[in-house]
Amino acid sequence: MQQSRVHEGIDVYAAFMGGKIAPRAFRWSGRTYNIEHIHQHWTGRNGNIMLYYFAVTSGGNAYKLCLNSQQMEWMLEEVYA
Repeated sequence: MQQSRVHEGIDVYAAFMGGKIAPRAFRWSGRTYNIEHIHQHWTGRNGNIMLYYFAVTSGGNAYKLCLNSQQMEWMLEEVYA
């Protein structure tokens, strides 16, 4: 599997349940990717900004998504294809 660093803004459809975030699908480059599985999730920080990361799969490829909690913006960080 080849890793590509992307770092592009995306639109994400997510569920917020019981104090947890669960991304369900994302839109990137005009295409919608339905998330089949969330493999990992973790948090990080950029100064005082809390970042939420998700390792997900869609269509046989893996993706790393990041939610910036201050700006409420999602980024596609990496693609593993």
